[in-house]
Amino acid sequence: MTQPLVSVVVAISGPEAQPRSVVEGIGAALLRAGYRAEFVFVFDGPAGRFAEELRELATRWTLHTVQLEGGGLGESIALSAGVAKASGDHIVNVPPYLQVEPDEITKVVAALEAGADCVATWRRGRVDPWLNQLQSRLFNWVLRLIMNAPFHDLNSGTRGFRRHVLEEVAVYGELYRFLPVMARRQGFRVVEVEVRHREEKGRAGFYGVGVYLRRLLDILAITFLTRFTQRPLRFFGYLGFGAIAIGAPIAAYHLYHRVVHEVSLSDKPAFVIASILAAFGVQLIGFGLIGEIIIFTQSPNLRDYKVEDAITGGAEPAAERPRGEPPAATAASVATLPATVAEPELPLRVRELLPGEDSRWDAYVSRHPLGTHFHRSGWARVVGDTFHHTQHHLVAEQGRRWVGVLPLFLAKSPFLGRNLVSMPYAVYGGVLGDDAAAQALLLDHAAQLGRELEVGYVELRHLEARPGDRPRSPLYVTFRCDLPDDPAEVMARIPKKARAEVRCAREPVAAAIPGKRRESFGIRVTPDGSVEELFQLFAQNKRRLGSPALPQRWFQGLVDEFGRAAVVHRAVTPGGRTLAAVMSFCFKDTVYAYYSGSLDDVERTGVNNWIYCAIMEWAVEQGYRRFDFGRSRAESGPAAFKRNMGFVAEPLHYEYLLVAPGARLPEFHPSNPRLDLPRRLWSKMPLFLANRLGARLSRYLP
Repeated sequence: MTQPLVSVVVAISGPEAQPRSVVEGIGAALLRAGYRAEFVFVFDGPAGRFAEELRELATRWTLHTVQLEGGGLGESIALSAGVAKASGDHIVNVPPYLQVEPDEITKVVAALEAGADCVATWRRGRVDPWLNQLQSRLFNWVLRLIMNAPFHDLNSGTRGFRRHVLEEVAVYGELYRFLPVMARRQGFRVVEVEVRHREEKGRAGFYGVGVYLRRLLDILAITFLTRFTQRPLRFFGYLGFGAIAIGAPIAAYHLYHRVVHEVSLSDKPAFVIASILAAFGVQLIGFGLIGEIIIFTQSPNLRDYKVEDAITGGAEPAAERPRGEPPAATAASVATLPATVAEPELPLRVRELLPGEDSRWDAYVSRHPLGTHFHRSGWARVVGDTFHHTQHHLVAEQGRRWVGVLPLFLAKSPFLGRNLVSMPYAVYGGVLGDDAAAQALLLDHAAQLGRELEVGYVELRHLEARPGDRPRSPLYVTFRCDLPDDPAEVMARIPKKARAEVRCAREPVAAAIPGKRRESFGIRVTPDGSVEELFQLFAQNKRRLGSPALPQRWFQGLVDEFGRAAVVHRAVTPGGRTLAAVMSFCFKDTVYAYYSGSLDDVERTGVNNWIYCAIMEWAVEQGYRRFDFGRSRAESGPAAFKRNMGFVAEPLHYEYLLVAPGARLPEFHPSNPRLDLPRRLWSKMPLFLANRLGARLSRYLP
């Protein structure tokens, strides 16, 4: 398969440029990641001082140069000229020095491959003076406040985009820095990725008054262009009505006194100012109306939208490309030579998951034999939306081929400390890899990430054993079984005592006869339960056990995210009363019976045995081959119940990377005797209070 070509466009306008470091650093990083690279240098000024260096680089890299006539035309013109000369599938624009670490450029390209049209970067770990950082943060904060733009670092000079973005989004002057904002407004997919800052060149400290004034005017211009280009009457109307609202009452007040009380207006400057203000307001509204007339007459020629189906994703033919060149550019190519560097054996590397790569993540999880429902990107989205933990998912790749993934969340808790968890609120998680080398590299990177984030440990909730020797907790076991081909065989596999409980629950009440030792209750199990029913029963059980319950919005988020793959079964009496409910998740060939709850004092009905038997029968009817009963603490009551249903306990391989000095395995779990008193107190708490407090505390118990 032909590797995609990445065109790196570099605008040079001063003597501080470092073309050698840019080409060798970024070029090597792209080659390691499996991308072919070309470099386009656009000189917005004299190019003589770099000519010899570029000729030498052109013997080893594909390199083009473009000289703009006159110089001083600005970044927007330079970018357009560079894009017109480039022939790559993806365009990356970088400063003329290594502003970010070279390997971070591959994140930008990967985001474009994942479906983004434009990629903005957010420099983390800034290395420039604190005053520059403060000014940059204030600038971006004002932009987010005024324009509702979700970007944190529009001053970053590293950008990525597809060619058609510049063809459809007009940038001029200093509006180049606002390209992500304008592209987003025009309907393009724009994402922001974090990159490691390396060096910053330019002025330090306070800039001149003119610079701040130009930035303020740029913000006003971009605000008008993004909000009112198609609705000029809105902008001028707001100002006009505001002026009239202030001026008209004041003028009317003075006119009233002039007519009624015959008070002279000759010494009333407020009346003159108010009259002018009101008249100016009327004029502003007139300007807006004229603008609306112009928009109406020119609307057939306006393209303030993007046609999704028109995107081909390929490079523009070279013969057509000159139409995109700016008038001031001359395509005087100093060097155009093919790359002669042999592509090296592609090494393994690890990076964080980028925006837009969720579908690729899910595809890898689905085809990996150890992938579970809890590895899916949807689970991570609900965790982030509900509990606001920070995601740090890792991807191992060789070139552009994924060879492993590791889902991670940074969880901060007053009970457990600051840790990385894979996966929060899930029984399974941990590393998935094509081979031991990929898994080892992911775990090494997770430990390094843990040190950078200053965590105590990295928790890996593995279902099956993984290569390597790491501390492991023996606290939990899980229960799974293969399902039969016929739903009628499910009952036959259940042990005799539990089978009797199932019959007791499901047989019609009419079947009970006097003198018969066993009652029957006629309970029905249907897959149409609601989140509200499940939450009420789940919360009652958690309060009874002395544990905080998850918030109802968590369950609703899971249903909203997974749709028909999240099923709530409920057990209902003939009178319509719901006794128990279970939320199950369906993934690949497995049904995971995960969250459950039941009313107090329903043990004699056998409803708990019956509802799980019914779920297994339903799973067989739907074509699933495996049933996962979920984890329990070893030797606990729930574990005994699952054994009575005929399941065999399997040890869970919960492993830990102890990162911080003196870190230990977590001890905050229900088996800890020191938690007996808090559990007893919680079980006595009123249900509404337990639910309210539990919704807050569950964030700290991942």
